[in-house]
Amino acid sequence: MRKKLNYLGIMVTVLLIFIHPTYRQSGWAAPHTQEAIWTITSPAEGTIAGGEITIIGTASLPNFDSYGVLYASGPQPTANSQWVPIVFGERTMVVNGPLATWDTTALPNGQYTLALAVYEVGNTEPKLDFTNNITIFNEAATPTPEITETPTPTAAAEQPATAPGEEGMVAPVGPTVEQPPTVTPRPTATLAPVDPTLQEGEEEESLIPTILSMDSVKETFSTGVQLAILIYVFGGLYAAIKAAIRYYLRRRRISHPLDLFKSNQNKPKGFGESKQ
Repeated sequence: MRKKLNYLGIMVTVLLIFIHPTYRQSGWAAPHTQEAIWTITSPAEGTIAGGEITIIGTASLPNFDSYGVLYASGPQPTANSQWVPIVFGERTMVVNGPLATWDTTALPNGQYTLALAVYEVGNTEPKLDFTNNITIFNEAATPTPEITETPTPTAAAEQPATAPGEEGMVAPVGPTVEQPPTVTPRPTATLAPVDPTLQEGEEEESLIPTILSMDSVKETFSTGVQLAILIYVFGGLYAAIKAAIRYYLRRRRISHPLDLFKSNQNKPKGFGESKQ
């Protein structure tokens, strides 16, 4: 009799475990049939957003297979809409949770349309839900200015050393002096470097071959000789031409005695005659 009572008590305890609502909530009861819900709850229609947008909603069917989230440009879907997948072929059902993350940083600003497509097992026609008039606005990134280092002037004062007992104190920095534009110097003749070990007399002797080189002396002498020869030749030609002209004129006077006679006839009387 006692064994029968124990057996009956065990049976009642097992029934209470399966029937009591506390154990049902903890997952011991049979699972419910999944409801057919496909919707995007965020972002809502007319939302203005940018950057990375978390798309929240529900993708649930009794014979759930997969879901995808897509977008197209334009305020509403049309027959010519070009759909771009954000995620596709996701095999896990989502109930009021994140469906996908939409990165809009690379998209041009404007209006877009979102679409949630949920597929059933053995059915290629998806269950669709559209969210229209989503405006994407991303501010253009401000270019970071490049920092140009200012050259430290050579005449800048040295920083004072830190006095004893003043560790941690920063010495004041002198003002930055802008250097004036440097004038390009004209090229000048550069003398050969002088050996500092030479004496004064040796230094002067070492400078003479540098200033008056043998090549320059030879070139100057050759030029002077050529000029002297040219002057001598031109002088000789001038003297020869002058002598030839005088000789020609003298010969002409001697070769025409009639001219000489006529010139004597035209002289006044007593001209050239000696007095008696």
